[in-house]
Amino acid sequence: MPGHYDPLLVALSYAVAVFGGYVALDLAHHARAVRQGGMVWMAGAALALGAGIWSMHFIGMLAYRMETAVGYDAGLTVLSFALAVVMSGAGLFAMARNRPHGLILPAAGTMTGLGIVGMHYVGMAGLRMEARLSYDTALVAASVAIAIAASTAALWLAFRTTRPLERAAGAVLLGLGVVAMHYTGMAAAGMEAAADHGAMAGHGAMPALSSSLLAALTGAGTLLLLTLALASSLLTRQRQAEKTAEQDARYRAIVDSAVDPIVVIDERGLIESYNRAAERTFGYTAEEALGRNVSMLMPEPYQTAHDGYLSRYRRTGERHIIGAGREVEGRRKDGSTFPLDLSVAEWRAGKRRLFTGIMRDITARKAAEETILRARDEAEAAREEALRAQSAAERADRAKTKFLAAASHDLRQPLQSLFFFAHALSDKLDGHPTAPLLASMSESLNGLRVMLDSLLDVSRLDAGVVKPSVTEFALAPLLDRLAEEYAIRASEAGLRLRHVPTAAWTSSDPALVERILRNLIENAIRYSEKGTILLGCRRRDGAVRLAVYDQGIGIPADKTQDIFQEFTQLANPERDRRKGLGLGLAIVKRLAGLLGHAVTLRSEPGRGSAFLIDLPAATPRPIPKPVRATIERPRGKGLIVIVEDDTIILLSMRAMLEEWGYDVIAAVSADEAIDTLLNIGQRPAMIVADYRLREGRTGVQAIRDIYGVCGVRVPAIVLTGDTDPARIAEVQRSGHRLLHKPVSPTILRDILSSAA
Repeated sequence: MPGHYDPLLVALSYAVAVFGGYVALDLAHHARAVRQGGMVWMAGAALALGAGIWSMHFIGMLAYRMETAVGYDAGLTVLSFALAVVMSGAGLFAMARNRPHGLILPAAGTMTGLGIVGMHYVGMAGLRMEARLSYDTALVAASVAIAIAASTAALWLAFRTTRPLERAAGAVLLGLGVVAMHYTGMAAAGMEAAADHGAMAGHGAMPALSSSLLAALTGAGTLLLLTLALASSLLTRQRQAEKTAEQDARYRAIVDSAVDPIVVIDERGLIESYNRAAERTFGYTAEEALGRNVSMLMPEPYQTAHDGYLSRYRRTGERHIIGAGREVEGRRKDGSTFPLDLSVAEWRAGKRRLFTGIMRDITARKAAEETILRARDEAEAAREEALRAQSAAERADRAKTKFLAAASHDLRQPLQSLFFFAHALSDKLDGHPTAPLLASMSESLNGLRVMLDSLLDVSRLDAGVVKPSVTEFALAPLLDRLAEEYAIRASEAGLRLRHVPTAAWTSSDPALVERILRNLIENAIRYSEKGTILLGCRRRDGAVRLAVYDQGIGIPADKTQDIFQEFTQLANPERDRRKGLGLGLAIVKRLAGLLGHAVTLRSEPGRGSAFLIDLPAATPRPIPKPVRATIERPRGKGLIVIVEDDTIILLSMRAMLEEWGYDVIAAVSADEAIDTLLNIGQRPAMIVADYRLREGRTGVQAIRDIYGVCGVRVPAIVLTGDTDPARIAEVQRSGHRLLHKPVSPTILRDILSSAA
């Protein structure tokens, strides 16, 4: 095509193409990055690229100076602009919404290149002049190839990274491709003179634009493109910068105000973020930590294993800590280590993979756990010690019971023989000058027996062989009898004992209630030097309260519980046997507990004490008058078998029984007694056997053997000085009568008389 180019307009066309390409690529990148409004930004990118290409084309056309007049068809001009926008926009959209791999890049480059080619040749077809255009096929093909190749290369270079310089290089390459394609296409066009000078007029059906108007429109379009591109670019950068700054400020505020250390690292383990809590915890400042490997915060073996873990995770995707918490150890700047709770989260910033670690110093928690464990261990040790102490106390209690049983047995044996000998002598020395001495000895023996009986009561209650026999009975006869019995003893001690008559009835065991009252009365007599002892009862809230008042020495407030313990005597430091052994109140407490009766003590030192027992009330009934029946003693005597391995007791009992007129078989074992019975051929009237015999045998076994010879069950008595609860329970189960040594001769005589 004959003519020449204006160098300034050629340069301007290239500048417009490059700038339009840069704006389009920049907007496409922004559309790819944002989550909302991406299509709007893609439309802007397409418009910018199409306008840039179109402006470059017509500026390039205006740069070509020809002698003939030139005009443009308005419809084809608009179509060329539309082709540039739509086709190039499609290529940009394909690259922005997909990863540039496979067929995506060639397809996008082809669409963009064809948009450039289509815009150029449609625009050329819109020329109106007195000449016809013809094209060199080879140059046309070259222009198409240049457009597609340049577009593909530009898109690849622009979208491979987010770096602005590479995006600018892509814009330069795209502009160069557009310009090269344009001027190659211009070179491919030839001009032939029209056969009819009215050719241009013949095409006047479509309105034509003058060169001046076209230049104005092109200039305005170019200015508009530059203005829009600059404004949108600046506005977008400003908003993004403000948003990024706001997000960063918010993030820093949250992170720096957190009480726990927060550290962000990249895939290589390098620290990118390090908050103030981390500075306080680890001792490193942010300047010292940023850019260094996070393993600096770890002791061995975590330090060596950390980088290997990150490498293995990138290679295999195997998670070890990510997404889960665990306990690890941290290392401070001074080299000290401490326990940490660590949780790690993975996140991405573009193509970069980052990891956020949130840590908590659990030194205090560990110390608390150790304290709790120590406290638990100490509590367990204390519990075991308490169990050992309890076991020791139980063993001591059992040892005490065994000791009392053994001591009682060993003391009762000689005491029993003394009883029998003294009674035998009393019958022979009646009226003799030495009789008073024998009476004093008998009185001392009786006092010793009372003390041993107290020991026996404690053992029997501990053994659980005492079973209450509850019945309804009147209290008046019991109180009258006790008051009459103890009035003489109280008078001898310089005291006055009186009781208040009552018509009350109660429901309890009369024998055990009597034993409680006897112990309380005897205790009041022992510890009162003057004054009155009052025995009585009164009704109280549907119950009956028995009371024993005295004006004795009283009991201090801090000793009111101690006096119910065995062998406790507050006013008997010299252990005067006339004041007992300190077992009376212990027996009271046990008997009251056995019956379910509450015992209350009120006392004031120097003014006396009051012991109160609460019993259930019962409906009173008439009391029949007692009728004394004449008891005739049997005149005939019988045969008594005595089995006792203690020779002294055996001889003393034999002497006493023979003095009473009984026939006696005295044997140290069951076999000896059986031999004698077989020789005389007589059945005994009574068997009296000691519990403990020789060779480990018992009186219960001896009685059973003698039963086998007699062929019939005859009355039997088991004598024992043993207070072991197990022994007492065994004899109780045998069904035989149990008497504890020392046995009063009077009691034994009454039992033998009733059996005979």
